[in-house]
Amino acid sequence: MALELNEEERGRLAQLVMNIFEDWRLDTDDQKVLLGLSAREGVRTLSHFRRGKPLPDEQDIIERARHVLGIQHSLQRVYPLNAKMPQFWLCHRNKALKGFPLQIMLEEGLPGMHRVWRHLDCTLNWV
Repeated sequence: MALELNEEERGRLAQLVMNIFEDWRLDTDDQKVLLGLSAREGVRTLSHFRRGKPLPDEQDIIERARHVLGIQHSLQRVYPLNAKMPQFWLCHRNKALKGFPLQIMLEEGLPGMHRVWRHLDCTLNWV
C-alpha cells in the first residue's frame, strides 16, 4: 500500500520512529538497518530525524517506519501495563517465530518486519 506523506508528516513520523528506537534501546547500526538506510549514513542523520527532519520520500523507508509504528502499537496492546516489555520481547527468543524478533527484522528486512508485526497483530491477515 503506497502512502503519500507530505514533508511535515514525514517529519513527525521520523520523530515517532526515533522515540520508539530509543524505547527499544537500539544501537545506531540497528536503527539504520531497520529504516533501510545505507551504511554510509552517519549518526548525524539519525540525530536530525530525532529533531524532526523528514524521512526521505522513499517508499521503502516509509513502509519500514510504518511497520515500526505498527509493531510498537501491537506490543503496547499486548503488554499495556509494562512499558519495558516491548524492548524485552524483541530481544528474547519467540517460539512461534522460531527466533529473536529483533534479529528476524534485522536479517530479513521488510519481510521480517512484516512477519513480526503479523505475529503480534492477527488483524493484518484479515481480508
